[in-house]
Amino acid sequence: MNKFMTAVILAGGKNSRMGRNKAFLKIKGKTFIERQIELLRKVFDEIIISANTPSEYEYLDLHVAEDVFPNKGPLGGIYTGLILSNSFYTFMLACDMPFVEVELIKHLKGLTEGYDAVVPKSERGLEPLHAFYSKDCIVPIKKELDLNNLRIISFFPDVRVKTVELDSLASSKNFNNSIKNLNTMEEYERES
Repeated sequence: MNKFMTAVILAGGKNSRMGRNKAFLKIKGKTFIERQIELLRKVFDEIIISANTPSEYEYLDLHVAEDVFPNKGPLGGIYTGLILSNSFYTFMLACDMPFVEVELIKHLKGLTEGYDAVVPKSERGLEPLHAFYSKDCIVPIKKELDLNNLRIISFFPDVRVKTVELDSLASSKNFNNSIKNLNTMEEYERES
């Protein structure tokens, strides 16, 4: 398996519930996206930011890409990330998950062989914005985008998906923290 690995931070959301760009909220002196980049650099050779406003992210000195198909939500961001990625498997991460655990990412990465998607599952359900996807997902995602089926999991029936039950893992408490996303100001204030 190719050792070169890419991560894509999905930062193209409208942030309607938070009222401001979640990527730039701070926890312990660093923005969400800066915290993510610092952690992702421990695992990945390439980090791409998928965003509708590239100029906001220029200071991070990373490749920032606008969606190939605008206004298609996170599924459009995943598609763009897979097209641009220089590796067969790409880790997709929502920018509103500031507590990323490197060990969970490594665990998921270790399960990729033989699958097109490796997706954790928490008590809330599937966590497709903290997951690995292969280049073999590009065509099935494009099919769903063309049909305007924008649910992230809409293409799952057309690919080989490995679901990872977080509660069955030894470090489930830390791992559940890793997939915690902060969508509202109340959630953010509780954590900061």
